[in-house]
Amino acid sequence: MSIQDQLAYAQERNDQEPNKLLANKIAISGGKNQVKELIDFIESRPKQRAQSDAILALAYVGELNPDLLSEQVDFLIKELKSPINRVIFGSMIGLAHIAHLQIEKLFGALPQIIDAMDAGTVVTRDHGYRIMITLYQDPRVQADVFQLIQEQLMKAPSNQLGQYAERLIEVVNKSHINSLIDILEERRNDVSNEHHVKRLNKNLKKLYKQI
Repeated sequence: MSIQDQLAYAQERNDQEPNKLLANKIAISGGKNQVKELIDFIESRPKQRAQSDAILALAYVGELNPDLLSEQVDFLIKELKSPINRVIFGSMIGLAHIAHLQIEKLFGALPQIIDAMDAGTVVTRDHGYRIMITLYQDPRVQADVFQLIQEQLMKAPSNQLGQYAERLIEVVNKSHINSLIDILEERRNDVSNEHHVKRLNKNLKKLYKQI
């Protein structure tokens, strides 16, 4: 059975289980040729659903075996400009899984990543932010990435602000704590949902204790 015949669309399935099963086979076997076959299939530009399933299968490979997908970083970056939303967020998920292996490449691709985040779905934004948090932990690029993270926190929807702040708090450099507090305090009036207000206050309490 060919690679594409194992994808969900070919089996007339609307769930992701066939894509996950295929990714598991590829990840366990270290199937570089199969990864390349999936990429060649996507680049042949089949129907939208076929491209979507193929890119999501690659993303699952990246989750299970990041080293195997890491070599395809340029392809994933290129696909952030796809006209298909599911291909964009599948590419971003894949990049998030390999970000720790491709710091310099993804730092250089931040303009494309941010453009995709700004225009994309919640899934695209969330995984783009994950990439930024991974890059932030590298001292070589931390200062520059922190500036971009601050911009994301300032424009994040109020229902995502708490989780975005928490991800940064887990790894934040002490020299950035005051700036992070200032941003969260500035965003207070934007948060009205009781649950999100409590989450924001909890985050601020953690940060004030670290000063």
